[in-house]
Amino acid sequence: MERLVRRAQRGDKSAFMDLIEENQLALYRAAKAILHREEDVEDAVQEAICKAFYKLSDLRQPKYFKTWLTRILINCCYDLLRQQKGLVPLEVVPEEGRADERETSLDVQQALNDLGENDRLVLTLYYLNDISVKDIAGTLGISEGAVKQRLVHGRQKFRQAYEGREQGKVVARHGKK
Repeated sequence: MERLVRRAQRGDKSAFMDLIEENQLALYRAAKAILHREEDVEDAVQEAICKAFYKLSDLRQPKYFKTWLTRILINCCYDLLRQQKGLVPLEVVPEEGRADERETSLDVQQALNDLGENDRLVLTLYYLNDISVKDIAGTLGISEGAVKQRLVHGRQKFRQAYEGREQGKVVARHGKK
């Protein structure tokens, strides 16, 4: 990936596109952890890609491209939320059958959506996007200890949400409440 970043920094647009394609699912997942509406997720990802393209020369260490890009995306998500403050979406339900979510089961996605934003974001970055604790800490501007604490807390909350959903399915299948 470092080689692609260097090529992109020298103006190779196809190298930049390859980098984006390689990170597309990770970007989607990170944005989805913060934003709920599909349109907002798409807007934030697109804005982050544009900003990354114009600021790529500012990246000093190509090996941190994914972390740098994720930080840009998170800032775009929070900018979008600030712009929408006070607006209440009519529907905050994840769309079923999204092609980008094919690697994450609907039950897992719904259990993640039940979590608070901090827990959801850290779990998504760590487990779904394979970003290290150190890089998550740098991206979010918090200590590694705080990331580890959020991971522990998030795993507990996720387990509760997931098991609650599974128990609800068993009860529904047997017709009991």
